[in-house]
Amino acid sequence: MIPKSLLLILCVALVGCQTIEQPKGSSAGYRSARFVAAKKNPFAANSTSLERSAEVNQMVQTAITSAFKANGIPVVQGDADLIIAYLLMRQGNVSTSLAQDYFGHGRDASAIMDEAHRRGVIESKRPDTFDDGGIVIDLLDARTNKLVFRNYARKAIIEGISPDERQQRINAAVNQALAPFFK
Repeated sequence: MIPKSLLLILCVALVGCQTIEQPKGSSAGYRSARFVAAKKNPFAANSTSLERSAEVNQMVQTAITSAFKANGIPVVQGDADLIIAYLLMRQGNVSTSLAQDYFGHGRDASAIMDEAHRRGVIESKRPDTFDDGGIVIDLLDARTNKLVFRNYARKAIIEGISPDERQQRINAAVNQALAPFFK
């Protein structure tokens, strides 16, 4: 279940992780992108969680689409040069949860979550209680299915903010995660 206020995925300290592939390709040579097909979750607890998940995914996709458009790469429905995949995570001081509706297959989402949990919860020295959200964005070459870029961003989850504020926070995190790709 993804709470309505989930902004992004937490993937603590992925940079420098030896076990998780972290390529840093660039946008050079790519002219279009599309999202990976959504994974259906038949085990969702209730319609409210499905509605919240759809709302958060729409906000994330709006932010990603805007970032690509601002950099001259349209996000399309059909054939494209790049495939955009993303993971959403939520992490507190005792647990890490994962939403992989738009991550697709072939890359190990569980390994990413396990590493985030190890670094962000098990090895954490934070004395306070925290509730963070984050996003991991993967970009794959559509011809080869090879991962060409992966990055993440994270933010504290703030409950009770307006949809506009939530969208602004998601936009900021997506732009942070994608900025190195567009340089």
